Amino acid sequence: MNQTYESIFICPGEMPQDKIEAALEKTKAVISRSNGHIVTAELWGRRKLAYPIKRNREGHYAYLLFSSSPGVPAQLDRHYRVTDTILRGLTVKVDPRQLDKVQASLKAQAAAAAGPSLPAAAEPAPPPPPPA
Repeated sequence: MNQTYESIFICPGEMPQDKIEAALEKTKAVISRSNGHIVTAELWGRRKLAYPIKRNREGHYAYLLFSSSPGVPAQLDRHYRVTDTILRGLTVKVDPRQLDKVQASLKAQAAAAAGPSLPAAAEPAPPPPPPA
């Protein structure tokens, strides 16, 4: 029986983009080898860490949403521990009742990243008149 999981991992901030993408591809391969299905895989970019991890103050975040058998999160945790290019990783099970909210949130983030949905020629509405 497949279940839905979220996984986030952090790479060092000074790491080049191609190595980050390679780490994401290797992580996706771990899931795929176990007959998992990747729903979404995103690079969230470079952000400041709340506290230093292995002397790094910034890190590149990567996010995966996938469905797989219950044994895959343990394989991912091992993958995160043994991979030198990954500072920290976490995989959690998504509650099926919350899955619609998670997917809606991902769609909203993608729409916000794409930019405003107004046509270029459209102008914003004028402000309402002041109360009398």
